[in-house]
Amino acid sequence: MIAPSTMRREAVVPAEETVAGAGAASLSFENLAAIGLDALTFKPPLPVLSILGRPNSWVQRKNPYSEYRIINVWRLGRTLRFLANVTIPSVPHTPPVFGVPLVNRLFWQPTVILQRPDHNGSYTSYPDEAWFFVNGVATNDSVAQVNSAHLSHLFHRPLTMIQNSTDSLLLDLLECIVGKGWYRFTEAATKAFPPIYDALKREDKRRVVVIAHSQGTIIMAIVLRMLAAVLSPPPEEPELAFEALFGAEAPLYAPPEFVYPDQDPWRAEDFAPLTEEELAKLEVYCFANCANTMKFIRTGVDGKPIPWIESLGNEFDLVARLGMLAPKPAERGIDIDGPHYVRLNAWGHFLNAHYLYDIETRQKVGRKRGGTGGAAPYVLANAEAYPDCEVPRLFSYINGGKP
Repeated sequence: MIAPSTMRREAVVPAEETVAGAGAASLSFENLAAIGLDALTFKPPLPVLSILGRPNSWVQRKNPYSEYRIINVWRLGRTLRFLANVTIPSVPHTPPVFGVPLVNRLFWQPTVILQRPDHNGSYTSYPDEAWFFVNGVATNDSVAQVNSAHLSHLFHRPLTMIQNSTDSLLLDLLECIVGKGWYRFTEAATKAFPPIYDALKREDKRRVVVIAHSQGTIIMAIVLRMLAAVLSPPPEEPELAFEALFGAEAPLYAPPEFVYPDQDPWRAEDFAPLTEEELAKLEVYCFANCANTMKFIRTGVDGKPIPWIESLGNEFDLVARLGMLAPKPAERGIDIDGPHYVRLNAWGHFLNAHYLYDIETRQKVGRKRGGTGGAAPYVLANAEAYPDCEVPRLFSYINGGKP
Protein backbone atom coordinates (compact mmCIF):
# COMPACT_ATOMS: atom_id res chain seq x y z
CA MET A 1 0.00 0.00 0.00
CA ILE A 2 1.39 3.38 -0.98
CA ALA A 3 1.06 6.47 1.17
CA PRO A 4 -2.01 8.59 0.33
CA SER A 5 0.17 11.48 -0.83
CA THR A 6 1.67 9.28 -3.54
CA MET A 7 -1.61 7.84 -4.76
CA ARG A 8 -2.60 10.96 -6.68
CA ARG A 9 -2.06 10.89 -10.41
CA GLU A 10 -0.03 14.01 -11.11
CA ALA A 11 0.98 15.75 -14.29
CA VAL A 12 4.66 15.78 -15.10
CA VAL A 13 6.46 19.08 -15.57
CA PRO A 14 9.74 19.75 -17.35
CA ALA A 15 12.91 19.06 -15.42
CA GLU A 16 13.90 22.71 -15.25
CA GLU A 17 10.58 23.66 -13.66
CA THR A 18 10.67 20.93 -11.04
CA VAL A 19 13.63 22.62 -9.36
CA ALA A 20 11.15 24.84 -7.58
CA GLY A 21 9.44 21.79 -6.15
CA ALA A 22 12.31 21.23 -3.76
CA GLY A 23 11.61 24.56 -2.11
CA ALA A 24 13.68 27.69 -2.20
CA ALA A 25 15.46 26.59 0.97
CA SER A 26 17.42 23.94 -0.94
CA LEU A 27 18.90 26.43 -3.40
CA SER A 28 21.47 28.17 -1.23
CA PHE A 29 24.88 27.62 0.27
CA GLU A 30 23.40 28.45 3.66
CA ASN A 31 20.92 25.59 3.42
CA LEU A 32 23.57 23.14 2.25
CA ALA A 33 25.79 24.18 5.15
CA ALA A 34 22.89 23.67 7.55
CA ILE A 35 22.28 20.18 6.12
CA GLY A 36 25.95 19.38 6.68
CA LEU A 37 25.89 20.60 10.28
CA ASP A 38 22.72 18.64 10.96
CA ALA A 39 24.36 15.50 9.59
CA LEU A 40 27.20 15.82 12.10
CA THR A 41 24.89 15.72 15.11
CA PHE A 42 25.46 12.10 16.06
CA LYS A 43 27.18 10.52 19.03
CA PRO A 44 29.94 9.70 19.41
CA PRO A 45 31.06 12.51 17.05
CA LEU A 46 33.42 10.51 14.86
CA PRO A 47 33.06 11.79 11.27
CA VAL A 48 36.10 9.83 10.05
CA LEU A 49 34.60 6.53 11.18
CA SER A 50 31.31 7.65 9.65
CA ILE A 51 33.00 7.42 6.24
CA LEU A 52 35.71 4.80 6.81
CA GLY A 53 33.68 2.52 9.09
CA ARG A 54 34.76 0.74 12.23
CA PRO A 55 38.32 -0.66 12.22
CA ASN A 56 37.05 -4.24 11.90
CA SER A 57 35.69 -3.33 8.44
CA TRP A 58 39.15 -2.30 7.25
CA VAL A 59 40.33 -5.91 7.15
CA GLN A 60 37.55 -8.20 5.93
CA ARG A 61 39.39 -11.44 5.27
CA LYS A 62 36.39 -13.07 3.59
CA ASN A 63 35.54 -10.10 1.38
CA PRO A 64 37.61 -10.13 -1.83
CA TYR A 65 35.72 -7.04 -3.06
CA SER A 66 36.57 -4.66 -0.21
CA GLU A 67 37.62 -1.20 -1.37
CA TYR A 68 40.44 -1.33 1.15
CA ARG A 69 42.14 -3.94 -1.03
CA ILE A 70 42.78 -1.23 -3.64
CA ILE A 71 45.72 -0.17 -1.46
CA ASN A 72 47.96 -3.17 -2.09
CA VAL A 73 51.76 -3.26 -2.15
CA TRP A 74 51.61 -6.25 -4.49
CA ARG A 75 49.68 -4.18 -7.04
CA LEU A 76 51.72 -1.03 -6.75
CA GLY A 77 50.74 0.41 -10.14
CA ARG A 78 47.01 0.22 -9.38
CA THR A 79 47.59 1.67 -5.90
CA LEU A 80 49.62 4.64 -7.16
CA ARG A 81 47.11 5.38 -9.89
CA PHE A 82 44.24 5.42 -7.41
CA LEU A 83 46.12 7.77 -5.09
CA ALA A 84 46.94 10.04 -8.02
CA ASN A 85 43.34 10.04 -9.28
CA VAL A 86 41.84 11.05 -5.93
CA THR A 87 44.41 13.76 -5.18
CA ILE A 88 45.29 15.38 -8.54
CA PRO A 89 42.51 17.65 -9.88
CA SER A 90 41.36 16.71 -13.38
CA VAL A 91 38.76 17.76 -15.94
CA PRO A 92 35.55 15.72 -16.56
CA HIS A 93 35.89 15.93 -20.31
CA THR A 94 37.13 13.84 -23.23
CA PRO A 95 40.93 14.21 -23.55
CA PRO A 96 42.26 16.45 -26.31
CA VAL A 97 43.49 14.74 -29.45
CA PHE A 98 46.99 16.18 -29.05
CA GLY A 99 47.42 15.08 -25.44
CA VAL A 100 50.24 12.90 -24.17
CA PRO A 101 48.69 9.58 -23.01
CA LEU A 102 50.13 9.77 -19.49
CA VAL A 103 48.98 13.39 -19.11
CA ASN A 104 45.54 12.52 -20.47
CA ARG A 105 45.13 9.72 -17.94
CA LEU A 106 45.99 12.07 -15.07
CA PHE A 107 44.27 15.32 -16.01
CA TRP A 108 41.26 14.25 -18.10
CA GLN A 109 38.70 12.00 -16.43
CA PRO A 110 35.43 11.92 -18.39
CA THR A 111 32.48 9.76 -17.43
CA VAL A 112 32.63 6.55 -19.46
CA ILE A 113 30.16 3.75 -20.15
CA LEU A 114 31.53 0.23 -19.71
CA GLN A 115 30.12 -3.29 -19.60
CA ARG A 116 30.59 -5.75 -16.78
CA PRO A 117 29.66 -9.44 -17.25
CA ASP A 118 27.75 -11.45 -14.69
CA HIS A 119 29.37 -13.80 -12.16
CA ASN A 120 29.88 -16.41 -14.90
CA GLY A 121 31.45 -14.00 -17.37
CA SER A 122 28.31 -13.70 -19.51
CA TYR A 123 27.12 -10.43 -21.00
CA THR A 124 23.83 -11.89 -22.27
CA SER A 125 22.16 -13.48 -19.24
CA TYR A 126 18.75 -12.05 -18.25
CA PRO A 127 18.15 -10.58 -21.72
CA ASP A 128 14.83 -9.02 -20.63
CA GLU A 129 16.56 -6.88 -17.99
CA ALA A 130 19.02 -3.99 -18.13
CA TRP A 131 21.08 -3.22 -15.03
CA PHE A 132 23.10 -0.06 -14.44
CA PHE A 133 25.51 1.06 -11.74
CA VAL A 134 26.30 4.73 -11.01
CA ASN A 135 29.20 5.13 -8.59
CA GLY A 136 30.07 7.70 -5.94
CA VAL A 137 32.92 10.06 -5.12
CA ALA A 138 36.63 9.18 -5.18
CA THR A 139 35.97 6.30 -7.57
CA ASN A 140 38.47 5.66 -10.31
CA ASP A 141 38.31 2.82 -12.81
CA SER A 142 39.76 0.26 -10.37
CA VAL A 143 37.25 1.01 -7.60
CA ALA A 144 34.36 1.09 -10.09
CA GLN A 145 35.37 -2.34 -11.38
CA VAL A 146 35.55 -3.75 -7.85
CA ASN A 147 32.13 -2.29 -7.00
CA SER A 148 30.61 -3.71 -10.17
CA ALA A 149 32.19 -7.11 -9.59
CA HIS A 150 30.57 -7.32 -6.15
CA LEU A 151 27.19 -6.32 -7.58
CA SER A 152 27.48 -8.98 -10.30
CA HIS A 153 28.48 -11.57 -7.73
CA LEU A 154 25.58 -10.69 -5.42
CA PHE A 155 22.80 -10.32 -8.01
CA HIS A 156 24.13 -12.56 -10.82
CA ARG A 157 23.50 -9.90 -13.49
CA PRO A 158 25.68 -8.24 -16.11
CA LEU A 159 25.91 -4.49 -15.59
CA THR A 160 26.37 -1.33 -17.58
CA MET A 161 28.81 0.76 -15.56
CA ILE A 162 28.20 4.48 -15.76
CA GLN A 163 31.61 5.29 -14.35
CA ASN A 164 31.56 8.78 -12.95
CA SER A 165 35.35 9.04 -12.93
CA THR A 166 36.85 10.87 -9.97
CA ASP A 167 38.27 14.33 -10.70
CA SER A 168 39.96 14.34 -7.26
CA LEU A 169 38.12 14.20 -3.98
CA LEU A 170 37.93 18.00 -3.78
CA LEU A 171 36.34 18.46 -7.21
CA ASP A 172 34.05 15.47 -6.66
CA LEU A 173 32.65 17.20 -3.58
CA LEU A 174 32.20 20.40 -5.59
CA GLU A 175 30.24 18.45 -8.22
CA CYS A 176 28.08 17.03 -5.42
CA ILE A 177 27.31 20.52 -4.17
CA VAL A 178 26.37 21.71 -7.66
CA GLY A 179 24.14 18.68 -8.27
CA LYS A 180 22.60 18.51 -4.80
CA GLY A 181 21.89 22.20 -4.33
CA TRP A 182 21.11 23.40 -7.85
CA TYR A 183 20.29 20.26 -9.91
CA ARG A 184 22.66 21.37 -12.66
CA PHE A 185 22.94 18.90 -15.53
CA THR A 186 26.50 17.83 -14.80
CA GLU A 187 28.71 15.96 -17.23
CA ALA A 188 27.97 12.64 -15.51
CA ALA A 189 24.17 13.08 -15.61
CA THR A 190 24.30 14.16 -19.26
CA LYS A 191 26.12 10.93 -20.15
CA ALA A 192 24.09 8.70 -17.82
CA PHE A 193 20.75 9.64 -19.36
CA PRO A 194 21.06 8.19 -22.93
CA PRO A 195 21.82 4.53 -22.04
CA ILE A 196 19.10 4.46 -19.37
CA TYR A 197 16.62 6.10 -21.75
CA ASP A 198 17.54 3.66 -24.54
CA ALA A 199 16.95 0.69 -22.24
CA LEU A 200 13.52 2.03 -21.27
CA LYS A 201 12.57 2.41 -24.94
CA ARG A 202 13.56 -1.14 -25.85
CA GLU A 203 10.55 -3.42 -26.18
CA ASP A 204 12.56 -6.50 -25.17
CA LYS A 205 13.39 -5.06 -21.74
CA ARG A 206 10.88 -5.71 -18.95
CA ARG A 207 12.98 -4.24 -16.14
CA VAL A 208 15.53 -1.45 -16.03
CA VAL A 209 17.34 -1.49 -12.69
CA VAL A 210 19.68 1.29 -11.57
CA ILE A 211 21.87 0.92 -8.49
CA ALA A 212 23.35 4.22 -7.34
CA HIS A 213 25.76 4.95 -4.53
CA SER A 214 26.69 8.24 -2.86
CA GLN A 215 27.24 10.90 -5.54
CA GLY A 216 25.57 8.49 -7.94
CA THR A 217 22.27 9.13 -6.13
CA ILE A 218 22.57 12.86 -6.87
CA ILE A 219 23.26 12.02 -10.51
CA MET A 220 20.19 9.76 -10.62
CA ALA A 221 18.02 12.47 -9.04
CA ILE A 222 18.98 14.69 -11.97
CA VAL A 223 18.38 11.86 -14.48
CA LEU A 224 14.86 11.41 -13.07
CA ARG A 225 14.19 15.09 -13.74
CA MET A 226 15.44 14.62 -17.29
CA LEU A 227 13.11 11.64 -17.72
CA ALA A 228 10.25 13.76 -16.42
CA ALA A 229 11.06 16.36 -19.07
CA VAL A 230 10.98 13.73 -21.81
CA LEU A 231 7.58 12.53 -20.60
CA SER A 232 6.17 16.03 -20.96
CA PRO A 233 4.81 17.49 -24.22
CA PRO A 234 7.67 19.28 -25.98
CA PRO A 235 7.53 23.05 -25.46
CA GLU A 236 6.62 25.30 -28.41
CA GLU A 237 9.98 27.01 -28.24
CA PRO A 238 12.36 24.48 -26.69
CA GLU A 239 15.32 25.91 -24.90
CA LEU A 240 18.71 24.32 -24.54
CA ALA A 241 19.23 22.60 -21.23
CA PHE A 242 22.18 23.56 -19.08
CA GLU A 243 25.62 23.00 -20.58
CA ALA A 244 27.55 20.01 -19.32
CA LEU A 245 30.07 20.85 -16.64
CA PHE A 246 32.95 22.79 -18.27
CA GLY A 247 30.62 22.43 -21.26
CA ALA A 248 32.58 22.82 -24.49
CA GLU A 249 31.72 20.34 -27.21
CA ALA A 250 33.97 17.32 -27.52
CA PRO A 251 36.34 17.18 -30.48
CA LEU A 252 35.27 14.83 -33.25
CA TYR A 253 37.79 12.17 -32.35
CA ALA A 254 37.84 8.75 -30.75
CA PRO A 255 40.99 6.72 -30.23
CA PRO A 256 40.86 3.35 -31.97
CA GLU A 257 40.81 1.43 -28.68
CA PHE A 258 37.94 3.36 -27.10
CA VAL A 259 35.03 5.58 -28.11
CA TYR A 260 34.15 8.22 -25.52
CA PRO A 261 30.47 9.00 -24.88
CA ASP A 262 29.13 12.16 -26.52
CA GLN A 263 30.03 15.33 -24.68
CA ASP A 264 27.19 17.37 -26.22
CA PRO A 265 24.74 19.25 -23.97
CA TRP A 266 21.49 17.46 -23.13
CA ARG A 267 18.29 18.66 -24.82
CA ALA A 268 14.89 17.11 -24.12
CA GLU A 269 13.74 17.59 -27.71
CA ASP A 270 16.47 15.24 -28.95
CA PHE A 271 14.62 12.27 -27.45
CA ALA A 272 11.28 10.77 -28.44
CA PRO A 273 8.75 10.97 -25.58
CA LEU A 274 8.68 8.10 -23.12
CA THR A 275 5.36 6.43 -22.45
CA GLU A 276 4.18 5.73 -18.93
CA GLU A 277 4.48 2.00 -19.64
CA GLU A 278 8.12 2.41 -20.63
CA LEU A 279 9.00 4.50 -17.59
CA ALA A 280 7.26 1.98 -15.32
CA LYS A 281 10.08 -0.48 -16.11
CA LEU A 282 12.51 1.65 -14.12
CA GLU A 283 13.61 0.72 -10.59
CA VAL A 284 16.13 2.85 -8.71
CA TYR A 285 17.98 1.49 -5.67
CA CYS A 286 20.09 4.02 -3.78
CA PHE A 287 22.79 3.36 -1.22
CA ALA A 288 23.56 6.34 1.05
CA ASN A 289 21.09 8.50 -0.84
CA CYS A 290 22.36 12.06 -0.35
CA ALA A 291 20.15 13.88 -2.87
CA ASN A 292 17.97 16.75 -1.72
CA THR A 293 15.00 15.70 -3.84
CA MET A 294 14.18 12.40 -5.51
CA LYS A 295 10.50 12.05 -6.37
CA PHE A 296 8.22 9.55 -8.06
CA ILE A 297 7.44 11.01 -11.48
CA ARG A 298 3.89 9.66 -11.76
CA THR A 299 1.42 7.32 -10.17
CA GLY A 300 0.29 4.63 -12.59
CA VAL A 301 -3.28 3.60 -13.31
CA ASP A 302 -2.78 0.68 -10.91
CA GLY A 303 -1.85 3.08 -8.11
CA LYS A 304 1.83 2.12 -8.12
CA PRO A 305 4.45 4.87 -8.15
CA ILE A 306 6.60 5.32 -11.26
CA PRO A 307 9.50 4.68 -11.13
CA TRP A 308 10.06 2.50 -8.07
CA ILE A 309 12.62 3.99 -5.65
CA GLU A 310 14.27 2.49 -2.56
CA SER A 311 17.00 3.98 -0.38
CA LEU A 312 19.29 2.12 2.01
CA GLY A 313 21.62 3.78 4.52
CA ASN A 314 23.76 3.11 7.56
CA GLU A 315 22.60 5.07 10.60
CA PHE A 316 25.96 6.77 11.12
CA ASP A 317 26.96 7.17 7.48
CA LEU A 318 27.61 10.90 7.24
CA VAL A 319 26.71 10.98 3.54
CA ALA A 320 23.35 9.23 4.06
CA ARG A 321 22.64 11.79 6.79
CA LEU A 322 22.91 14.54 4.16
CA GLY A 323 19.85 13.12 2.39
CA MET A 324 17.69 10.11 3.24
CA LEU A 325 18.61 10.13 6.95
CA ALA A 326 18.78 13.91 7.38
CA PRO A 327 17.70 14.89 10.92
CA LYS A 328 15.57 17.85 9.68
CA PRO A 329 14.35 16.93 6.19
CA ALA A 330 11.24 19.13 6.07
CA GLU A 331 13.06 22.19 7.37
CA ARG A 332 15.92 21.76 4.86
CA GLY A 333 13.81 21.01 1.80
CA ILE A 334 14.86 17.35 1.57
CA ASP A 335 12.16 15.21 -0.03
CA ILE A 336 13.03 11.65 -1.08
CA ASP A 337 10.20 9.31 -2.08
CA GLY A 338 10.10 5.57 -1.53
CA PRO A 339 10.80 3.35 1.48
CA HIS A 340 13.92 4.19 3.48
CA TYR A 341 15.81 1.29 5.03
CA VAL A 342 18.31 1.99 7.79
CA ARG A 343 20.86 -0.26 9.40
CA LEU A 344 20.86 0.77 13.04
CA ASN A 345 24.16 1.45 14.83
CA ALA A 346 26.08 0.93 11.57
CA TRP A 347 29.05 3.04 10.47
CA GLY A 348 30.83 3.47 7.17
CA HIS A 349 30.10 4.71 3.66
CA PHE A 350 31.93 2.39 1.25
CA LEU A 351 29.58 0.46 -1.03
CA ASN A 352 31.28 -2.93 -0.81
CA ALA A 353 32.85 -2.90 2.65
CA HIS A 354 29.97 -1.27 4.51
CA TYR A 355 26.85 -2.14 2.50
CA LEU A 356 27.06 -5.05 0.06
CA TYR A 357 29.21 -7.24 2.31
CA ASP A 358 26.71 -7.04 5.16
CA ILE A 359 23.81 -7.71 2.80
CA GLU A 360 25.63 -10.72 1.40
CA THR A 361 26.41 -12.02 4.90
CA ARG A 362 22.80 -11.73 6.08
CA GLN A 363 20.85 -12.43 2.89
CA LYS A 364 22.82 -14.60 0.45
CA VAL A 365 22.38 -18.32 1.09
CA GLY A 366 24.51 -20.48 -1.22
CA ARG A 367 22.92 -20.41 -4.68
CA LYS A 368 19.35 -19.98 -3.41
CA ARG A 369 17.54 -17.39 -5.50
CA GLY A 370 16.32 -14.38 -3.58
CA GLY A 371 17.23 -13.31 -0.08
CA THR A 372 16.41 -15.01 3.20
CA GLY A 373 12.96 -13.43 3.24
CA GLY A 374 13.59 -10.77 5.87
CA ALA A 375 14.98 -7.26 5.81
CA ALA A 376 18.12 -7.94 7.88
CA PRO A 377 20.39 -6.12 8.46
CA TYR A 378 17.99 -3.22 7.72
CA VAL A 379 14.71 -1.99 9.18
CA LEU A 380 12.10 0.14 7.46
CA ALA A 381 12.43 3.70 8.77
CA ASN A 382 9.26 5.20 7.25
CA ALA A 383 6.82 2.35 7.84
CA GLU A 384 3.92 4.76 8.35
CA ALA A 385 4.15 5.79 4.69
CA TYR A 386 5.02 2.35 3.25
CA PRO A 387 3.49 -0.27 5.58
CA ASP A 388 3.65 -3.04 2.97
CA CYS A 389 7.34 -2.54 2.14
CA GLU A 390 8.96 -4.13 5.17
CA VAL A 391 11.49 -6.04 3.03
CA PRO A 392 13.55 -4.25 0.36
CA ARG A 393 12.48 -5.27 -3.12
CA LEU A 394 16.16 -5.23 -4.06
CA PHE A 395 16.82 -8.31 -1.94
CA SER A 396 14.57 -10.43 -4.15
CA TYR A 397 17.16 -10.13 -6.94
CA ILE A 398 19.93 -11.84 -4.93
CA ASN A 399 21.49 -14.87 -6.66
CA GLY A 400 19.49 -14.22 -9.80
CA GLY A 401 16.09 -14.11 -8.15
CA LYS A 402 13.17 -11.96 -9.30
CA PRO A 403 10.40 -10.10 -7.44
